[in-house]
Amino acid sequence: MSSPPPRGWCRRQSALLADVRAFNKEALRPTPEIRVTTLLGELKLESHDEVYTKTDDFEEEERQRLMDAAVQKLALLRKMSGKDKSPCQVLPGLFIGPIGAARNLKALRKRGITHILNVSPIVPCYFRDNPEGAFTYHVVPIYDDSSVDLLPHLEKAVEFIAAGRKAGGVLVHCYAGQSRSASFVIAYLLAKESMSLSEAWTTVRRARPSVQPNQGFLRQLAEYEQSILLNTPTKAICGETNAEEEEVFPLCIEQ
Repeated sequence: MSSPPPRGWCRRQSALLADVRAFNKEALRPTPEIRVTTLLGELKLESHDEVYTKTDDFEEEERQRLMDAAVQKLALLRKMSGKDKSPCQVLPGLFIGPIGAARNLKALRKRGITHILNVSPIVPCYFRDNPEGAFTYHVVPIYDDSSVDLLPHLEKAVEFIAAGRKAGGVLVHCYAGQSRSASFVIAYLLAKESMSLSEAWTTVRRARPSVQPNQGFLRQLAEYEQSILLNTPTKAICGETNAEEEEVFPLCIEQ
């Protein structure tokens, strides 16, 4: 049973409501100065306009600083993308890279690459119909999103990478060469090179330090590693290529 309210509470509540109803902001007196106590205990007086001017100036400076930082970062990314054109060797015959490497015909030929695993829905298969000799392509059109299910694609992609290495060389690429492509290379190292997830991660980062699979991909790679250790199929290593993928990418399906 709850205790009764204190005496006089109704009167005090009525008085408070009356004060609220009677409030008039026009009746407030302007405050020409604001008393400020510093950390050292010094008492300073600052005018109202001076305080708000300082606040506005600070906010404008902060906005400008953030904008300058964003512009500098964008310029750096553009500069890096222009230079990031070489496939990075993970193992003999196994390379990883971004879009720049995927369209660098000279670098592909120099490294003996014959197979290209394209892990992107937007990057074209640049040299499928190259007159000097077509590359063999396999496309996994997925986005770099932690909710994407990698597992249905791993078995076929791993076998494609293995075939590419035997034929001369294989490039695994996405757009930035950081998350999707790295995840498939790691999966290959788990399945075909008997590496642990930690060893595979280190091996790929040694070849390309910027790789960074998203957390969803890493969780699925850990699941894939366990399925290999237990010699049991994962929930997804049993499907065939989705017919819709072949319809969307008619020119990039494995030859």
